[in-house]
Amino acid sequence: MAEAMRRASSRCAPNMSRRVTVSRRPRSVAGSGLLVMSVMSVISVISVVASACGVPIEQSAEPISADDLPVGLRPTDSTIPAALADQEPIDIWLVRDDRLAATRHRVDPPVTPQVALAELLSGPSEAEQNRSLRSAIPDAEVVLAVEVLRGVAIVDLAPTFSEIPASDQVLAVGQIVMTLTDLRGVGRVRFVVDEVDIAVPLPTGDASEGGVSRDDYLDLTDTAV
Repeated sequence: MAEAMRRASSRCAPNMSRRVTVSRRPRSVAGSGLLVMSVMSVISVISVVASACGVPIEQSAEPISADDLPVGLRPTDSTIPAALADQEPIDIWLVRDDRLAATRHRVDPPVTPQVALAELLSGPSEAEQNRSLRSAIPDAEVVLAVEVLRGVAIVDLAPTFSEIPASDQVLAVGQIVMTLTDLRGVGRVRFVVDEVDIAVPLPTGDASEGGVSRDDYLDLTDTAV
């Protein structure tokens, strides 16, 4: 009897092991199935909401027309006009309330003393005139030429320069000196008439002895432009 029961038990043990193993598989498969169904349900809900809200679903990236971009992000939107993008800024010194005042201009490169002086002689723009800026240089023909030798700008003046009122002469000289010495490589300025050095007025009321520098005219500057 005991032997018969042992044999029966040994035959049942494999069957029980198989039943335990098989019984776990449906639960594992069922759990994965529920997870997949849950993920699919979430994707379906997102798709329905996106469609209901009018959000287009694209399969690939699509270029956006410049006309559809917000103002300020379009390629043509810029604080500097395209025509001025390649120009360089320089400071031009004008006059306001009998004081020297710097104003920013843009010119084609390269920026040379000749270019800077020509820009100064062109006078204030309409916008600058609306800001009460003017030039003490009455005529561009008063200044004939400029060249730089060893860091000194030599400005050739016409004889008519002496006809400028004394109060404006010092301002006119200051405009030229401040504009030229703002450039790299220019430290002092000399003035000549008919190739002869001349003395120019200083803010102190004296006349210069030889060349002058920007330090000589700082007392006339107005930083609030």
